[in-house]
Amino acid sequence: MKTHIRRWPILCAVWMTALLTTVRLQAATSELPVDYARNLYAEGNLLYQREKYEEAIDCYRQILALPYEAWEVYYNLGNAYYKTGAYSRAILSYERADRLKPGQADIRQNLALCRTKITDDREALPSFFLQDFWQRVVRALPADAWAGGLLGLTAGLLLCLVCYFLSHSYSLRRTTFYGAILLLVAAFITLMACLSARNARFKPEAIIMVPQSEIKARPEAAAEVRYLLHEGNKVEILDEIAPYCKIKMSDGNQGWIPAADIEKI
Repeated sequence: MKTHIRRWPILCAVWMTALLTTVRLQAATSELPVDYARNLYAEGNLLYQREKYEEAIDCYRQILALPYEAWEVYYNLGNAYYKTGAYSRAILSYERADRLKPGQADIRQNLALCRTKITDDREALPSFFLQDFWQRVVRALPADAWAGGLLGLTAGLLLCLVCYFLSHSYSLRRTTFYGAILLLVAAFITLMACLSARNARFKPEAIIMVPQSEIKARPEAAAEVRYLLHEGNKVEILDEIAPYCKIKMSDGNQGWIPAADIEKI
């Protein structure tokens, strides 16, 4: 028993070190802690209500230049852009808001509305139903919330291990043993969800910002044009060779696009 008592703290320390190293989140604050930013946000909302959308856009952009990220600012910025007919800018703002607040119904609804304004109608590749289910689970919470749950489960797991190794009661040891197994499984699932949410948060994607862009076979000006994409389309960035980016479209097709034609989410 003494040998086990000496080993489990080392294993726990290794687990916690790996946990804290893996789950490094660059979580954007959902609050505006600076009075200047709060005033700008209130002013932008007032200008929006008065239908002065360009001035409201200027206020929201000043907040994001501080820099502070908040999904509410991106969401309202997207609304203002939509009102001015700048649909690609609106989509970009909604996409950024969605990354900070995944699963928020208003964001998804407005994003879907904006996408009806897109000229291209490319059918997305079908996905396995379990993958869709997992993505819905992951999107239920932001990455930092999953990370907080993971830390809580890990604390509970450590408590169960302490009780198991130090207790002399058979019933308590049995309870904490099964409890530790359940918490370990839950912690593993939460870890996977946290990593998936973090990957989605920082996935290299972009929105096409020009009215029409040529997708070429190679990163060369004289290369064959394979496709034409219009503003508002979302693409995944696979590679970058200045001044081009290799992209993957929603239907799975790939090609090279001028980097100046897109803006990263």
